[in-house]
Amino acid sequence: MVEFLLNKVLLVTFIMCVFNCLKHIWNVINGLREETPSKYIITPNERLILGVSIAYIITTIFTGIIL
Repeated sequence: MVEFLLNKVLLVTFIMCVFNCLKHIWNVINGLREETPSKYIITPNERLILGVSIAYIITTIFTGIIL
């Protein structure tokens, strides 16, 4: 039972990490599509969360998702 709940929590965490990365990719693309492209500004907290998200996605790719 505990393993089942842990797997569900990790799956939700993975989905949130993917959404976080997609949000940043979307913001970069929108910034590049403007008539005068602006520099993509990211706060240190957002940079930390994005780094952890990317690391978790890479780790999940190598270890796999077990349901």
